[in-house]
Amino acid sequence: MVKKILSALILFSVIICASANAAIRTPDDDPNLVFFHRHQGLESYFFGNSLRTAEENSLMFISFDFVVYDSIHPQNTRWDHVENMTFAYDESTRKVYFVDQQGNLDFLDPKGTIAEGSGYAMGAEIIYYTVTGKRFYGTYDDDFYSHIAVG
Repeated sequence: MVKKILSALILFSVIICASANAAIRTPDDDPNLVFFHRHQGLESYFFGNSLRTAEENSLMFISFDFVVYDSIHPQNTRWDHVENMTFAYDESTRKVYFVDQQGNLDFLDPKGTIAEGSGYAMGAEIIYYTVTGKRFYGTYDDDFYSHIAVG
């Protein structure tokens, strides 16, 4: 009898765990989310309907809301924690700037190291392409752009 009870408890716990894992939300669940940056298992996705643009002094500013998805531990993702980011693009010099909390511009080097911001620069290119339909740095191959255009 004890053996049957233990077996039932184990089976019940397996079913509960499987149900909990199946219920974990992923970025694939929301077609409005667009991937733009990955670093150490954390993936940033912007909300396609949150894109805002403005022009000032030959710069195109694109701001957006985004969420960070923990691909290693999806259950730790805080879906209600939405952040905001702004990039500025200078088309004539082909430079991208990250706009910090104080409104200052910080140049992103697409050929630099991750620490210098190249990961964000590539993410900025994804956002630029999504908004304008044009390549900025040209750091991605044709398959990448075809995927974004279709997705």
